[in-house]
Amino acid sequence: MLFPRRLTLALLCAPAFGLAVSHAAAAQSAPSLSLEETVALATTHAGDAESSRGAVEAAVQMAVSAGQLPDPVLKLGLNNVPVTGPDQFSLTRDFMTMRSISVMQEFTRTDKRRAKAARFEAEATAAEAQRAVGLANVQRNAVGAWLDRWYAEQTGVLLGHHGHPLDLALQAATAAYRSGRGTRADVLAMELEVQKLHDRLDENRAAVATAMLNLERWVGPAANRPLSERPPLDVPQSVQQLAKGEFDAVPEIAAAQRDVALAESEIQVATEARKPDVTVELMYSQRGPAFSNMGSLNVSFPVPWDRGNRQDRDVAARLAQANEARAKSEIIRRNTQAMVGAKLAELRRNLERLKRYDEKTLPLANQQADAALTAYRVNTGSLLAVAEANHRAIDTAVERLTLEAKTAKLWADLTFLIPLPTAHTEPATKELK
Repeated sequence: MLFPRRLTLALLCAPAFGLAVSHAAAAQSAPSLSLEETVALATTHAGDAESSRGAVEAAVQMAVSAGQLPDPVLKLGLNNVPVTGPDQFSLTRDFMTMRSISVMQEFTRTDKRRAKAARFEAEATAAEAQRAVGLANVQRNAVGAWLDRWYAEQTGVLLGHHGHPLDLALQAATAAYRSGRGTRADVLAMELEVQKLHDRLDENRAAVATAMLNLERWVGPAANRPLSERPPLDVPQSVQQLAKGEFDAVPEIAAAQRDVALAESEIQVATEARKPDVTVELMYSQRGPAFSNMGSLNVSFPVPWDRGNRQDRDVAARLAQANEARAKSEIIRRNTQAMVGAKLAELRRNLERLKRYDEKTLPLANQQADAALTAYRVNTGSLLAVAEANHRAIDTAVERLTLEAKTAKLWADLTFLIPLPTAHTEPATKELK
């Protein structure tokens, strides 16, 4: 009876022993990569690839340019030169021949220049909002990659706990078969379980490697460091505020609102364009020595003779674009509200399911494994039943871990719906100003 007792102790103590070993190994390796550091590294590592400031800077520069008057125009002219007769090609003998120099300046209306500058300022704000959307996506993707690796490693630890008890069960089945107390079917069944476990471990190692490469895409070489403990999956305060309808801080909604403001600024530009600008030209003309020099002052402005089919059409087009932007903003708000509500409800349901796993499902699976062991010890059960019960207990633990991984992804999607503030999440418009 010594060997069955060793088997019993191994089946019962292997999970605890594996956890102890894994925690000891993790404690010795340092420094670990936390979720918070992952977010900071991903935001820094993204750089211009996912959160370019070029569009913001371009719009800010254009806003300054649009507020200025156009450059003056310098004109040089040679007027009224005779091409026939006795004074042919003479520049001094004919009184009408003049060498002219003039400066022409278009005086764009102040309201029009302000409207154009405001339009580019709105474009800069819209570009900044899109940059915030990119940063939020970067943080969510990095957190998702961290969680994928963390749960892949936890699954490997959990499957590793199953290896030693299966080896002992195979040895016990072989010994029982050789002593005439077991059957060849028991031995083959245990060998099949061992091979299935090896296959699952190989699959898990591939998943860990893939998760590490995906994490490296977001944080660089730091992805090779060991991971710290996962933060608790509590519903954060920011998510509870979102559930109350406070969505203005969500980057996608903020970007949609900025697009509406940009469209409205386009309306103002089109409205101001209906009013013509004045161009003033000052000219000095030099004639031959026998004649006096001349000065001229010209004032010109466009005549909007078909405003109904030109300027008014432009204004109507901008109004339609603004209405479309408002409709898109409302759609994004509704979709975000529905998404947050659905994910929050699923998160809470999953947390209840995890609690039920911890309080009832897992203890029942372990009790079933204990009962199978007890039956085997008193010769009323088979070793195959012990292995099957232990296998179901491990499968139940893996199912629970899979549910937790899904819950963690929901938690991350909600928690990082609004990007966490870092040095690289500061608005680019502040620096440019």
